[in-house]
Amino acid sequence: MKYNTSTLGRRAAAAAGVLTLAVLGLAPMAQAENANHGDINTEALGSLTIHKHLNGDGNPIGAPDGTASNDDGKGAPVSGVQFTAYEINGIDLKTSEGWAKVNALTNTGAIPDNACANPGQPTLPNYTFRSSRVSGDTDRDGEAKIESLPVKAYLVCETKTPGNIVQKAKPFVVTIPHPNTAAKADGTWLYDVHVYPKNEKIEVAKTIEDQRNNGYIVGSKVRFPVSSTLPKLDDNSYYKYYQFKDTLDNRLKQVTATDVTLGGTRLDEGTDYTLGTDGQTVTVTFNQNGLSKLKGNPGQKLQAVFEGVVSEVGDGSINNTAQLISDTTYAEQPPAPETPPANPDNPPTTEQVTSKWGDLTIKKVDGNDRSGDKDGLKGAEFQIYKAKDAYADTCSPEADGQPLTINGESTFTTGEGGTINFKALFVSDSVQDTGRDNRVDAPHRCYVLVETKAPAGYVLPADASRAITVEPGAGVTQQVVIDNVKQSVPGLPLTGANGMLILTASGAALLMIAVGSVLVARYRERKRNRDLAA
Repeated sequence: MKYNTSTLGRRAAAAAGVLTLAVLGLAPMAQAENANHGDINTEALGSLTIHKHLNGDGNPIGAPDGTASNDDGKGAPVSGVQFTAYEINGIDLKTSEGWAKVNALTNTGAIPDNACANPGQPTLPNYTFRSSRVSGDTDRDGEAKIESLPVKAYLVCETKTPGNIVQKAKPFVVTIPHPNTAAKADGTWLYDVHVYPKNEKIEVAKTIEDQRNNGYIVGSKVRFPVSSTLPKLDDNSYYKYYQFKDTLDNRLKQVTATDVTLGGTRLDEGTDYTLGTDGQTVTVTFNQNGLSKLKGNPGQKLQAVFEGVVSEVGDGSINNTAQLISDTTYAEQPPAPETPPANPDNPPTTEQVTSKWGDLTIKKVDGNDRSGDKDGLKGAEFQIYKAKDAYADTCSPEADGQPLTINGESTFTTGEGGTINFKALFVSDSVQDTGRDNRVDAPHRCYVLVETKAPAGYVLPADASRAITVEPGAGVTQQVVIDNVKQSVPGLPLTGANGMLILTASGAALLMIAVGSVLVARYRERKRNRDLAA
């Protein structure tokens, strides 16, 4: 709305024009005294519309009447930000002296950057505050509004900020009304004023280390690097706290964080940061020395690696996200670090990453056993290898590299039931990157099982190397049953009842042969004697 009534003159307009440039940080415009301004209606009610964006390219992005200037210079809009306008006592815009005070607030340092350090009790040298009015949260376009504002000067503070905003907007002073110095302005006063404070945003990212560096079997580590690129803070803006926080899956044991680096240079635990562990939650919290390094290295990558040891599979998907919890304040000197909130409102959170694992059970049985449920054989020894073609559609028994180890052991022996259970074998993860030993969302991974020693009394099978297909999840991969056959053995000595029976039968046969031979001999002798007598 616009008013054009007679109370004050050009002097007030000129002071407000200077205020536009020096206090609000709006688009450059002609000096107010060069415009044909009307006078202020001191009974009017105005409004303040806030356009909240990330830092763009540094160019102006709007005029106080709400018209865009260099719209391409805007950063992305920021939602969820709240502002409070504090009515300043002692500045009467009905007098030229009041406008002189407004003009004085344009001097360098007149509005301290830490004026809003305590939003409940803002400070402005030589002034107090009468009342305050709070905006709603900025919407998806970064806009919020404070309405029904009397003709006054106001200190405006950013009093609620999303967790991903690392540096709040500086406090500023605005007057209701404000001179309209847009390109085609008609010299009237603006009672609906638009302002364009900016923020500095911070983001956090997470990935998974290539599993080839950490092992493929139960007892191996899964490592999650978490990183952020540090923003540039204003000279007298300081970190109140800065913390990486990661709650790791219960299937990961011995959880911790290691390899904390800034720009590739290792930081020291105790000197630069504190490592905390509470159950499965691990935190890396930077102390005063560390916070000083963070402020002094804008644009550098800050990273901590969270890790745990795989103990079991469950549903096969080990998911992980991490949070960045940080805040800044304006101060004359770096403040003592504050304790980060345990449950902050909507902190920056990484995208979820997933590491997938399956298990494998093998059973060694007697190949000669014809029963339906063959008994297991104790004492068979096996080794397991990565397959040369880990993600083949059909797995082959061609091994790659050395056998996998658990606690330094590479040979595994069947127990009383003839079984071995490998509680976890790596299948894949969700990170797509060239050169990794991984295929995102692979349905299975190939391994090679090699029997190195048969149970006592049995021989190794001809196919001692066997291709194994492992799928994500416990019990999903079918149990592998491997037959062994007994060794061939020489005949035993003829002892015992069976031996006696065989010997008796053999003796009887020999006796019958002997008697038959005697009878044949006597028959031939009698026949020869008869032939001689004749």
